Amino acid sequence: MQLRIEKSIARLLAVKLAPECGEVLSLYRAKRDGWIKMPAEFELIRKNSGLGDLYVVAYEEESRILSCLIKSLFPGEAIKEFKQFNDELVQLSESEKLDFMDLCVSDFLEDDSSHFFESIFQATEDEREDARKRFEAMPEDEKKSAFTTVQLLFTFIYSYFYNHIALMVHGQKLTTLVPLALQGDKKAFCKAIQIDRNILTSHPYFRDTYNRLQTGEDPNFLDDIASYIKRPPIRGRIRFPALYMLFAILDGFRHLEDFTASEILDICDNAMLDRYQNRIADECSVNKKRIEYLSTERIRKLDFSQRTENNFLVHSDSPS
Repeated sequence: MQLRIEKSIARLLAVKLAPECGEVLSLYRAKRDGWIKMPAEFELIRKNSGLGDLYVVAYEEESRILSCLIKSLFPGEAIKEFKQFNDELVQLSESEKLDFMDLCVSDFLEDDSSHFFESIFQATEDEREDARKRFEAMPEDEKKSAFTTVQLLFTFIYSYFYNHIALMVHGQKLTTLVPLALQGDKKAFCKAIQIDRNILTSHPYFRDTYNRLQTGEDPNFLDDIASYIKRPPIRGRIRFPALYMLFAILDGFRHLEDFTASEILDICDNAMLDRYQNRIADECSVNKKRIEYLSTERIRKLDFSQRTENNFLVHSDSPS
């Protein structure tokens, strides 16, 4: 059985990550009318590294997403080194774990990793050309290792991001929707491709199913797919992006209902979420927003569960 992380660590991650992710979602809503598009620099790296759209297979099992991050951080004897690291981490007290996670996340957002991403976004053409020449001068084994590390890192970045978009929009992660679609659930199929279009063209099952539908095998299913493709994933669905991302992070760690309204308000203040903008002036309004969020997620999950059961009963001959 997988253990939950400590409540204090879930709080820390929500404070650190919600504002950044919420800002990205707000930009998508304001400037792209709800359509999601990763930064051009990310897309270039993803394609040039040879990763392409292959990251979508990570949605088949949630543990694959974390595994990609682990292997990018611990190249070589990844599993052995991470197990040793994990065993040592487990032995720490909660306060020591909290200090360690705070340091790691702060480094990621403010130090080495941010410099890495800044170098991607702010590099001039001359700097990119210099980097290309340095890379070409590397021994072949080092090139291969560098490519692998980048592929693993960007698999994590893409799959983790879209996974949590799906959680907020549909009440289910892509790591739930994709496996259900593989079992023949048509609604899960449609919801998954609405969040990440690359699934439809690059995941073998989704691609083959879609190609087969072009022959007139199931016109209604094909119409449903077309309808979902036309829908912007986040237009009108997420009213308070940063607040809902904060809820989604806590919910993802199964701690959202463990916090009091006062504690959540404190988390929001620490995350520097604007109270007026998010309609969370006091504890009462925080409770209201949390109830709205949880009610929406439960309705979606109940509807999803009922549709899934009916789909399996009625469409037991779905293509595999």
